[in-house]
Amino acid sequence: MTLDEIQEIITKNLFTNVFQPIYHLPSKQIVGYESLLRCSLVKSPDLLFNYAQQQGCIHELDMASISNSFKSFYEYYKTVNSSELFLSVNVYPSTIAVPFFPQFLEKLVKKFSLSNQQIVLEINESETLKDLKQFIKNIIILKEKGFIIALDDFGRGKHSLYTLLEVEPHIIKLDQYLAKDLSKNLKKQKILSYFLDYFNDGENIIILEGIETEEDMICAKNLGIGYAQGYYLAKPHMLSISVCI
Repeated sequence: MTLDEIQEIITKNLFTNVFQPIYHLPSKQIVGYESLLRCSLVKSPDLLFNYAQQQGCIHELDMASISNSFKSFYEYYKTVNSSELFLSVNVYPSTIAVPFFPQFLEKLVKKFSLSNQQIVLEINESETLKDLKQFIKNIIILKEKGFIIALDDFGRGKHSLYTLLEVEPHIIKLDQYLAKDLSKNLKKQKILSYFLDYFNDGENIIILEGIETEEDMICAKNLGIGYAQGYYLAKPHMLSISVCI
């Protein structure tokens, strides 16, 4: 895909965002939504972002997706009138490292009458970061402003441990691999128990991704997982649709 084709997708808004609920398992209540980009012109969102990365405009696509996510979330949020719902957006480290990214986020928050504390930034680790100094600088600024930092797909990315130590995220999202057949896999249950013991210190929240069966959801809940998302709970959808379990 050429640079011009990607720019056309961005400038003409030839994409949409769907939202997957994140549940508090003990209460079965939706606490927030993760925004996911969809574009009919490419086979998968990952492929589109790979093209954008190759063409050097991944931060432009990232920011366009975030902007559209805010807009869609606001339209839904103002109808349900709940200040407790949060919006989670995926963002590449190189986008966070853009010097004006914190200001960009604050303008969006103000424009759509949200609060910084409602916005979760899920760090996507599928790229090699060049400007680590600016990335860490902006993470510190974002934290100081009250934005919530999450480490996405923990356990899969090759830089996960490094990012965990340097970024000190508020939320750790465990990779969906750990959720698959969890109820039948004692090793995965032990690993989850270890993560819970290590991270549940009152300062971190753990979210388990990829719950696809009732058995795995019950197992996760019994192990002490408080928050989860996955196809069994709800598939990504437009926010006009009400979903409950």
